[in-house]
Amino acid sequence: MNHHAQTGAPALTPQTAETLLLNHIVSESTCWSVLKASGQGLREYLQGQITQDIARLKPEQGIHACLLSPQGKAVSELYILQAAGDELILLTPSYVAPETVARLRRFALGYQMRIGIMDAYAVYSVQGTGATRALADIGLPEPGETWLSRSRHPDEDVFALLMPKQPPGYWIIGRHDWLAQRLSDRVSEDQCEALRIIRGLPRFGSEWDVSLHPLNANLIEFDGVSFDKGCYVGQEVTGRMHWRGGIKKKLYRVLLPDMQAEHPPQTLPCPVVSTGRIGELRSMAFDQDRQCFGIALLPISTVQEDMPLHLENGSVIRVLEPCHA
Repeated sequence: MNHHAQTGAPALTPQTAETLLLNHIVSESTCWSVLKASGQGLREYLQGQITQDIARLKPEQGIHACLLSPQGKAVSELYILQAAGDELILLTPSYVAPETVARLRRFALGYQMRIGIMDAYAVYSVQGTGATRALADIGLPEPGETWLSRSRHPDEDVFALLMPKQPPGYWIIGRHDWLAQRLSDRVSEDQCEALRIIRGLPRFGSEWDVSLHPLNANLIEFDGVSFDKGCYVGQEVTGRMHWRGGIKKKLYRVLLPDMQAEHPPQTLPCPVVSTGRIGELRSMAFDQDRQCFGIALLPISTVQEDMPLHLENGSVIRVLEPCHA
């Protein structure tokens, strides 16, 4: 499923866990690329391309969306926020950034749209109880309290995005050199990756990809689709899945209570078994107490019936909750 085979699992260190509790951690998120788009009619054009209603995009509020093919398959996952003037910033997984730009350019006939990858820009993740202090230290106002609330530096092209909502953490987007000088004491990216999985926040290219429809990847739970907006590419398939009961599986946050860090599955994803193979464990990570959490694709009916689940090696899986914003 993944665009790369995953072996082993990231683990949150006791030092990182203590820092999260007492202060905050900072890590560059190299798995995300920053795109900038501008031009007359840009919002009108994007309205016909993305799953979310562009009218919900405000200076103080970003949006989550997917870019689909006409067959309803995901091209990329997007986080969109307003920049200066008529410019928009689009965050997309780095491995599909060129394809995303090419796709948006290809269908922009009749629109004066400019879009490209901003190689000089970066995304940093700031997490922990002291995350708001980190924003203040670099002059960024604290965003609001809703999912994807956004704030902008008064003097710089630098933005903060509430990510996740609970417990509150932030993504900071801006010029790499400016941020690198001001965000110190950074931890390795695998620490934030472990935290992401433990919290149950799936990402396109990790827990799901083109093989899975975005509604099966909890696009509704992550507020990434509007069923009231006008037409967009891939809408027919998406609407049919939603209104005709086509969502049979979802991504769930799970606990593997007897999984040992020394003996993880050799590769992920790996089968989840009940009466037979019914799903997949897509990712896993260990917390500071060596508890193993994961994100699994499972049938909704199986979860609702509370059927016992395990891996092929016998490791028990307990469903905690659907993955959600």
